Amino acid sequence: MSLLFNHDSATPVATPAGLEMIGNTPADALLLVSNVAGLLAIVVLFKLVREEFGDQLALATTALLSFFPASVLLSAGYTEPLALLLIVSFFLALKRKYYLSAALLAGLAVSTRSTGVVLLPVLLWEMWANRDQTKFLLALVPCVLLATSGIWLFMTYLWSAFGTPFAFADGQVAFHQGTTLATRLIAALKLEPFTRIMLNDWNPWGQASWFTLLFIALIVLGWSRLRASWTLFAMAVLLLPYLTLSGGPAGFVSMSRFNLVSFPLFVTLAGLGLRAKWLLAGVIGLFGASLFMNTALFARRIWIG
Repeated sequence: MSLLFNHDSATPVATPAGLEMIGNTPADALLLVSNVAGLLAIVVLFKLVREEFGDQLALATTALLSFFPASVLLSAGYTEPLALLLIVSFFLALKRKYYLSAALLAGLAVSTRSTGVVLLPVLLWEMWANRDQTKFLLALVPCVLLATSGIWLFMTYLWSAFGTPFAFADGQVAFHQGTTLATRLIAALKLEPFTRIMLNDWNPWGQASWFTLLFIALIVLGWSRLRASWTLFAMAVLLLPYLTLSGGPAGFVSMSRFNLVSFPLFVTLAGLGLRAKWLLAGVIGLFGASLFMNTALFARRIWIG
């Protein structure tokens, strides 16, 4: 909200004419899109998991994701809810072998959030695994162009507006206290983030370390339980922030937020929970308590990742 008001006078900044006509401010639009997209994402996720594993696992999966501590961002005007909707819709299209539709959804996802870039290898994996040689070659180029359109169109805009297509990377250098992408990558490859892990802090930034270890364990456990493309996606979602961010001063701080869209993690956790209902109830309870804490902190404008 601080971006929407003049700090000196607390006067609302002028809003676009289109929003004024329907009586909405940019903040209203952000909240509307986030909440609608978040709700639809849960519905589409339930449909996707139900088709793959049945009603029980689908219900447990959506419950775990809905109570996950970082899920406060699904209704807070952030990019995660729209990205999650596009990602689960991508996998639903992929399941039906609608590759062009899946590629379009991947392009929209990467234009929404950087995590969408990992959908390209998933798409290529599925196309290759189910290939008809002639159709595969014909579909390859348009699918790759569509799936990457969000990032290269954005980079074209940055080049035109700021003189460099990598302006977003330059911004990250400032955010991470002067550490370059190369520096963060080298540190991550040397496993330095694990030497700075915080396991004795139950604040959101401390919880992120525990959740990172949980995510790694769930990927390993899900290896033989899920489709190969789902596991590939979960691995890529985890590796993207680890290789580009975790080697800097932030460490694992934002890992919970990045992996909020990694639905295969919640599918695997739900499968484990259904084997012991008391465990599932306990995990949802812990998630819910942490979600309450995150919501209270976020409402006070305290950083939660």
